Amino acid sequence: MQPPLLGKTALVTGASRGIGAAIARRLAADGADLVLHYGHDTAAAEGVAADVCALGRRASLLQADLADAAQSESLYGQAAALSGGAPAILVNNAGIGRFAALAELPVAEIQTVLAVNVTAPILICRAAAGAMPAGGRIINLGSVITDRPVAGRATYAASKGALHAFTSVLAQELGPRGISVNAVAPGVTATDRFKRGDASRVPEILARTALGRIGTPEEIAALVAWLCRDEAGWITGEIIRADGGLRGL
Repeated sequence: MQPPLLGKTALVTGASRGIGAAIARRLAADGADLVLHYGHDTAAAEGVAADVCALGRRASLLQADLADAAQSESLYGQAAALSGGAPAILVNNAGIGRFAALAELPVAEIQTVLAVNVTAPILICRAAAGAMPAGGRIINLGSVITDRPVAGRATYAASKGALHAFTSVLAQELGPRGISVNAVAPGVTATDRFKRGDASRVPEILARTALGRIGTPEEIAALVAWLCRDEAGWITGEIIRADGGLRGL
């Protein structure tokens, strides 16, 4: 059976680790070629590229600081140049934020979170909107924190709430060209970042989760990959929560 994404190229931001790396590997397993954006960790990005190539797909690396609007704005065009054509799949996965009370966050850090989590996806989508082929797929990575609030994540939650709203509106704009735009909102996921920062909260989180465990990056990647398939073409403008039945944080 032919892989469902064979012949398509995907641009994945923040692809060097965690959920982004899992998404890149899963899209490659489903037949897509990859343009892997990363911020600073070249070695990690090269490792993901090697995994993609081991699956028989092509991988190109693209470094950019998404806090810089000019670099964000040019990212999709650079990906098109690297891959020989406009990517049919765009996954805006890159995101930043840390646990801290709002009063403790410097203004510069707040601005950086909003630049990476909101402005960058908007600018990348703006570039893609005029170039992506008909029938393309855009998936933005949101968060369940927008409606399962937790203290210490005010700026992060605000950024993801904005991204959810943007997703719903852009779906209306691009629908006439058959381009679907959706957001996947993960719950607590066992990334390295989570293990470093939130591991002490695992018992509490398990007690609040219907499935009684933490999600994996691969499970989020599987949902993203399915939304990229042809059979998911009737789904657009949705915020799809993948949280194992989480009730609050």
